Amino acid sequence: MLMPRRSAFATIFIAGIFSISAQVIAAQTVTTSLPPGMTTYETVTLAQGIVGFIPPENNTPFVSGNSVAIIGDDSVLVVDSGHAPSTTARIISEIKQMTDKPVRFLVNTHWHPDHNAGNGLYKEAFPGLQIVSTTATRDAIENVLPKKEVSADTADRIRTVLSDGSYKGKPIDAETRKYYETSLPQLDAFIPELKKANHALPTLTFDSRLTIYLGKREVQVMFLGRGNTAGDAVIYVPDSKVLMTGDLLVHPVPYPYGSFFGEWIETMKKLEAIDATVIVPGHGPVLHDKAYLALTIELLEATKAQATDAFKRGLTVEQAVKAADFGALRKQFVGDNPERVFSFDQGYVPVGIKRAYREAKDGPLHDED
Repeated sequence: MLMPRRSAFATIFIAGIFSISAQVIAAQTVTTSLPPGMTTYETVTLAQGIVGFIPPENNTPFVSGNSVAIIGDDSVLVVDSGHAPSTTARIISEIKQMTDKPVRFLVNTHWHPDHNAGNGLYKEAFPGLQIVSTTATRDAIENVLPKKEVSADTADRIRTVLSDGSYKGKPIDAETRKYYETSLPQLDAFIPELKKANHALPTLTFDSRLTIYLGKREVQVMFLGRGNTAGDAVIYVPDSKVLMTGDLLVHPVPYPYGSFFGEWIETMKKLEAIDATVIVPGHGPVLHDKAYLALTIELLEATKAQATDAFKRGLTVEQAVKAADFGALRKQFVGDNPERVFSFDQGYVPVGIKRAYREAKDGPLHDED
């Protein structure tokens, strides 16, 4: 996904979009014009018959969500189809090498394009495939995503900002300039991939819970409540206690864009209650305990509390952002990594505080803008 991780960057691109201890089998590099950070992933064994395709952590504008293949007795279920079609094609090839069983189900955890740009490729490769999502996610893929995807116009806007050295009359700082300069060649390289993308619509929707049987193997697909989006689906395999969270949980810094803070916290607590020993977040490494999940809940609660307090004290939303202080909690997320520091300070804090402040002011939100 084109992740607007910094505030000025977010403003431009929102207008135009948006510890591994498991066995690592191999690192896969796709032959493409895309930069390596956009095409490399690790193939990770999560449990018997469950394999994850996990891109590395990076702080580039274009990221791709984790994908997982769950192999049953008679068929396969895949969670999310990726962002770059050339990479998705490589993953499909790997799955076919792993098993002769067909992929009969593809679950889209939410509408963001880095989780569903490969839908069409799966449909071509596996006739009769059912694409599964919540009702809200299908609606967003059909009606919201086409308005949000990046385009050549986005690249032109970046060139203008770099040339002018400012955005909306305000000078951009050195780190923001560096981020734009990194994003521009990636965007130019990604345009051909966008032309190949086919966000084929889900064919099977649900609103609460759907149980899918891959022969004897049970897969639970659930909507626990709004959080990162209005239609987040989570996937759980009871026989192996493997849980896939979509972008409800993202490592190393949560994505607050368009999130529903109050409900997100409650949804995360339901997620925490699931008996999982392996957790695959929407982005980031495979997790083998719930420590990071609990830490994320703590961060969301602190964000909501500070934004609500600021509103009650009569602060403006801009003042609320400036007053936000996450102290030691911030250190737990970013450590001494400068890219994580920037993602947290410029991507998470202003966006999260503004979203939570708006909830405090207006009550439950009904959009992701």
